[in-house]
Amino acid sequence: MLRLFLILIALCSSSYAQITQSVDDKAKPLYEFGAAMVGAVVPAYPGSDVQNTFFIPIPFPTFFYRGEVLRADEEGGMRSRFFKSDTFEVNLSIGGSLPADSEDVKAREGMPDLNTVVELGPGLLATLWSHKENGKSYKLGLNLPLRAALGVDFWRVRQHGLVFNPLLYLITEGLIGKKIITFTGLSTVYATQRFHRLFYQVDQAFVTPERALYGSRSGYMSTTLSQGFSTNLSQNIVGFLGLSYMNLQGNANRRSPLFKRRDNFSAALGLVWWFYESTSRAKQ
Repeated sequence: MLRLFLILIALCSSSYAQITQSVDDKAKPLYEFGAAMVGAVVPAYPGSDVQNTFFIPIPFPTFFYRGEVLRADEEGGMRSRFFKSDTFEVNLSIGGSLPADSEDVKAREGMPDLNTVVELGPGLLATLWSHKENGKSYKLGLNLPLRAALGVDFWRVRQHGLVFNPLLYLITEGLIGKKIITFTGLSTVYATQRFHRLFYQVDQAFVTPERALYGSRSGYMSTTLSQGFSTNLSQNIVGFLGLSYMNLQGNANRRSPLFKRRDNFSAALGLVWWFYESTSRAKQ
């Protein structure tokens, strides 16, 4: 049950969660509750040649909370704001990645499974430009999080180094359709040796004739281009589609025997039914 909960956090704190609501300046509810169904196809790990499919057939709870300090919303996922101005905020944010069973990945046969990773750390979220005209809205933003990666296996938590994951994004409303919101993001990942070790290191105990000994290195991991679309299918039901392309050319560990592809693709499709919102409104 804990692993399922962390999977949901990882999905809901991804870029796709940023396109489920309007980007206008109207006062939004302090909190909203809904139920979501999500399906996703993602690589087993960055550089893997195996795609994993996740589908959650039972609607699970989802929410937005727009408090002055604690925040879980369309602007930057789940975070705690330390400072907020009209153009930027300093926060404590959450990210993560999904688990993978090594028995399903030929390159990792006989190796430990990849556990769910939760990322937690400070960040800077800035609005670089915003504009509204003729019923269309535009917002260009920059998210600069530096997070500690924590591997979670039931109740055991292990520290797996630091991850720097800057994201430049553009959110539009009404550009390609009156009810359609788009999210376009360009992000990159740099990480310490301990984080790269999760995916690319081969210790002596796991060496085989096809899998040589390899020690991981710190540095550049990948650059990802993401594109998302969201629209109101009815008054309270939102549908969203997210696609992303990850380029791993120049990955610091491209010579690892576990590094199989120089690019990966991901997709997520889902529905959110927002069935309750508070009468009290949130402050910006």
